[in-house]
Amino acid sequence: MTTETTEELTISKTDTHETTAQTAKISHDDDKVIDFKKLESELQNAVEGEARYWRENDAKFRAVHQKVASYDEFRDIVLASHLLPLEKDDRLTNIKFIQPWNTQAQKKQDSGNRETTAEIPKAKDWPTSGQGFVREWRRLNKDTKQQYAYLLQIGGEQLGTIFKTEIGFGLLGEFGNCLNCAFAEQDSNAILCILQHLSTTNRFSLTVQFLSSKEKDYFNSLFRKLSESLKGRDPETDVFKDLLTKYEVKL
Repeated sequence: MTTETTEELTISKTDTHETTAQTAKISHDDDKVIDFKKLESELQNAVEGEARYWRENDAKFRAVHQKVASYDEFRDIVLASHLLPLEKDDRLTNIKFIQPWNTQAQKKQDSGNRETTAEIPKAKDWPTSGQGFVREWRRLNKDTKQQYAYLLQIGGEQLGTIFKTEIGFGLLGEFGNCLNCAFAEQDSNAILCILQHLSTTNRFSLTVQFLSSKEKDYFNSLFRKLSESLKGRDPETDVFKDLLTKYEVKL
């Protein structure tokens, strides 16, 4: 083997060694690369999981404290623990509702295309379901006095039957507004009866929790008026105290 050939082999081996060393170094450096996006995602999931755990845990204690009637009601409270009631300034966009459950957010229709007054249905035409009630309730054209008279005529017992399954359509807040605005002292017993029977409907405690702060103010004001009118009447006072708890009102 010639001297020139020996030198070529030596250079070739040196180049190969340097290439191998560089490759090993790059590979070693790759092992140290940190995927910050992955870490951030894992951290976010851990934070959300922790928040969800404590939120649902609080909802479980709240449901037990309220002494819910069934496991279904207990489960509904836990599943709804992430929801918050709508406030006055909240806005819903790009959402189409089939049922007008949030009537406070409905746009007012042109009054020229609607009747200014509507007759209150007679007893034989009283609704037997929540949907039937809503149709008549809306037909009264947002006339608070007529709606107030309508509630009193139907009475607490019938309303309790109509909404036995649940008080939907955002009606509980509307009832509070109507009864408070048109309140008359001589109707105290009838109003107390209405509030009592509504409180026996299914998922009532959950419905109360979803009242907005403004709707809760309606009931606070209504109960203050009832408190004044029921002074010195022991049987009604006992019922009144029980309703304060169910409607979460503190005078």
